[in-house]
Amino acid sequence: MNAFLQKSLPAAAYFDSAIMEAEWQKLWFKHWLYVGRRSELAETGEYKVIEIGGQQVLLTQNERGELKAYHNTCRHRGSELCSELEGKFSGGRIVCPYHRWAYSLDGALLNIPFVDAQINGQELGLYPVHSQVWSGNMYINLSNTPPPELGQEADPYFSLLDNWPLDQLVVGHRHDYALKCNWKIVWENYLECYHCPGLHPELCELVPLYKETLATDVLDGVSGTKDTVAEGVESWTMDGKAIGPIFPSLTPDEVKAGHVYLSLPPNQWIVGHPDYVRQVSFMPMDAQTTHIASEWLFSEEFLECPDSSPDRAIEFGELVLGQDALACEINQRGMTARPHKVGFLVAPQEDDLGKYHEWYRAAMEHK
Repeated sequence: MNAFLQKSLPAAAYFDSAIMEAEWQKLWFKHWLYVGRRSELAETGEYKVIEIGGQQVLLTQNERGELKAYHNTCRHRGSELCSELEGKFSGGRIVCPYHRWAYSLDGALLNIPFVDAQINGQELGLYPVHSQVWSGNMYINLSNTPPPELGQEADPYFSLLDNWPLDQLVVGHRHDYALKCNWKIVWENYLECYHCPGLHPELCELVPLYKETLATDVLDGVSGTKDTVAEGVESWTMDGKAIGPIFPSLTPDEVKAGHVYLSLPPNQWIVGHPDYVRQVSFMPMDAQTTHIASEWLFSEEFLECPDSSPDRAIEFGELVLGQDALACEINQRGMTARPHKVGFLVAPQEDDLGKYHEWYRAAMEHK
C-alpha cells in the first residue's frame, strides 16, 4: 500500500439497503437535521410536514410564536394527522381527520369526541420531536433521549458565521432536485477539490487554491496558496463581482476571503459570501437516491430594490451544482461493479474525506 493512499468506506456502504437502514437508526435519527427556514412558518397554526427515513414530522408555530415539532401521528390509534405537506390549522387546533381527536398547538390533547370522561391532556398529547431555531434556520432531532447541543459537531466551529446577518436574510431562490446517488457521495464531493480542475474550471478561476486540487489550506509545504478568492474577485458570481452591498458586519479578512464554509453534518453546509449566503441541505430518499435543496439568501432590502438582481450569483451556483451533480451520479453508477469492494483516498487532496469517514464510523459504532 502506497503511503499516500488509505482505504475508503466499503463499496456496499453506498448502495446496500440494510446499511441505509442502520444509518437511519444510528445516525439520522440521532443528529440535528436542517429542515427549512423559520420564515416558512410565519403565522400561528401554519404547518409543514417532512419525511425522514419513513418518519413523518409535523412542524408548526404556536400562539406564542414558538416552533413546535411532533410526530405526524394521533395518540388514539396512530392515524396520520396531516396528509397535506403544508397548510394552516384552524382555530389553533390540530384535529385528527379519522375520529376527530383534537390537540392544541402545544401538543396537549383537548378533546375526545363522544366520550364523557376526564382526560390528562399531557399524558395523551402528541409525540414531541426535539426542535430548535438558529440564525433563522429550523432544526429537528428524532432521538428518544436528550440530544447533543446543536452545533456540537460543526466544522470548523459553530460561531464561524456570527458576523453574517443570517437570521435577517430571506430566500431569494431555491433549487430542489433528486440525485441518483447515495447521500455520503454528496458529502464526499463537497469535501474535496481533487475533481475541481477537471469539472469546475469557472470556480477554479475564482479560487486559485482549487486549481491545485486542494479544498483547504495546506501548511506543510505542499501548497502556500490560501483558501481565498483571486485578486480582484469579490464573490462567487458569473463575473466575480459582488451582486450588491457587502455585509457591513464582516471583518476585512472575511471580505477578502470571499467565502467561508460551515458544515453541520449529517445534512447541511452553509457558504457565507461577502454579499449573500448559500446553504445546501439534503435528505436520503433511499440508499441510492438523495434529495438536494440549495437556497440562496439575500437581504430583503437588496431583493426589493428594482435596480438589484441576484441572477449572477444564482447562475454561478446553478452551474457548479450541475457539475457536481454529474460527478456524484457517475460515482454512484460505478459503485456496484462486482470486483469493486473498496476505494482509496489520496493525500493530501482527500484528507478531509478521511476525517469525514472517521466521523461516520464513530457515529455508526455508537450504541
